[in-house]
Amino acid sequence: MTTARRQGDGRKRRAGLAAFLVMSLGAAVMVYPYAYMVGASLKTRREFAADRHSLVPPRFQIDQRLKHARGEPSALDWPGADWPVLKNYTDAIVYGQVDVFLFNSLLYAVVITAVQLAINTLAAYAFARMSFRGRGVLFSLLLATMMLPPAVLLVPQFLVVSGLGLVDSFMGVVLPGFAGAFGVFLLRQFFLNIPRSLEEAGRLDGCSSLGVLWHIVLPLSRPVLVTLGLFTFMGAWNSFVWPLVVLSDQAYYPLTVGLSLFREESGADWPRIFAGAVMGSMPLILLFLLAQRYLVRGISLSGLKGQ
Repeated sequence: MTTARRQGDGRKRRAGLAAFLVMSLGAAVMVYPYAYMVGASLKTRREFAADRHSLVPPRFQIDQRLKHARGEPSALDWPGADWPVLKNYTDAIVYGQVDVFLFNSLLYAVVITAVQLAINTLAAYAFARMSFRGRGVLFSLLLATMMLPPAVLLVPQFLVVSGLGLVDSFMGVVLPGFAGAFGVFLLRQFFLNIPRSLEEAGRLDGCSSLGVLWHIVLPLSRPVLVTLGLFTFMGAWNSFVWPLVVLSDQAYYPLTVGLSLFREESGADWPRIFAGAVMGSMPLILLFLLAQRYLVRGISLSGLKGQ
């Protein structure tokens, strides 16, 4: 019995070690591009051209500093070796208008997230709790739109926005993002898991359908609302193709499109592009850190329970 238990414990330890190694490898693969982006944002253009693959700028590398201390040629002798650490970031703001692009991205993402949460919540509650003719057919058609590639909808969306006279405007960017089939589906599945007895108790207290939704359903749905809001915000923040198609005025560009302007006659200014990308990623990282405790719970509670 003791031998069998030891063998079982040994297998568990080996399995745990293997899982740890696999997860560590996966984490390294995920983190490396971001670490590379941060390191490249601290380089001068010459340093980036001379050493594209290092994570640390050449003038900060230990071997280069040892060479410099011994009087040997090193990266610290290159022109611009006294380049301030955050100069690419300040230049991206002063000359590249990254602050304007960041504000535009934030405005687009906040408006799209707020409106989509409101519309998707009302639609999902109607599909989950209200009975009306054709509800199943409409919900099936809604889910079918999730199977369409975004590129297929690009031209129809542009024609609609153009017909409304919203090309090259704030509303032209945000209007197609005001509702989404995935959000309706996710919220509907969550609402189906809420006991009807709670809603019936609210109706006995005199609540209307909107009152039940506001006072009972939404407080219980905070995890899934935060999860959907996070996904929607990330999608709007990272949107590139649609703003590129519908906008021509640089004053309305989000950060994803604005970074494409960081070009000179000699080519792209990659260190400043990476500096802008780092600044653009910080709001998403902060938002994820604030909302992560709701994220897993919101997804796990949104089961596939049917009606």
